[in-house]
Amino acid sequence: MIRLLGLIGASVMLLTACGGSSSVATTEQTAQPSATPPPSTTVTSEPAQTDDAPELGGTSWSVVSYRLPNGSITNVWKTDVTISFAADGTLTGSAGCNDYVATWVVSGPYDDFESGVPDPNDGQGLTFVSLFWTEVSCDDESIMEQEAEILDLLQQGARWVLIRESFHLRNGDGSFLFEAAAQ
Repeated sequence: MIRLLGLIGASVMLLTACGGSSSVATTEQTAQPSATPPPSTTVTSEPAQTDDAPELGGTSWSVVSYRLPNGSITNVWKTDVTISFAADGTLTGSAGCNDYVATWVVSGPYDDFESGVPDPNDGQGLTFVSLFWTEVSCDDESIMEQEAEILDLLQQGARWVLIRESFHLRNGDGSFLFEAAAQ
């Protein structure tokens, strides 16, 4: 209940920061059913982190490239797309023009990227719970398109891994979603 109130409060802060006008709406999306904790699982305020895993809490990243719906990879351009993991399990960021907030939880052991070849088990399980974002119309239609693609990828995220000091988000089968550089 406290977590829910915290998410509602964070959403209200996002709306207030955007001016709170009637043109601003908040959208809630829940991560894919396979990525959400089962109903009997309680999401705690501090995400679980194994001893051998790099620390994710307290890090901030700028997305530099991402996978397009057709499978090709492109660079982020014309705007800053950010993702920040607070130590208390709160996820915040900018999708380019709109802000988003969620809760994040890691699971399982961390498997280092060692072979130079991506492996579906690289990294660690990562779940985003109750992803909310503002819906302010961007001036540039191409930024709105890029933003929609990034938000879709966040919802598909199921694993994270550090590769050459860059954060990589992957889906459940280990496929690349996006890469981000430390801020």
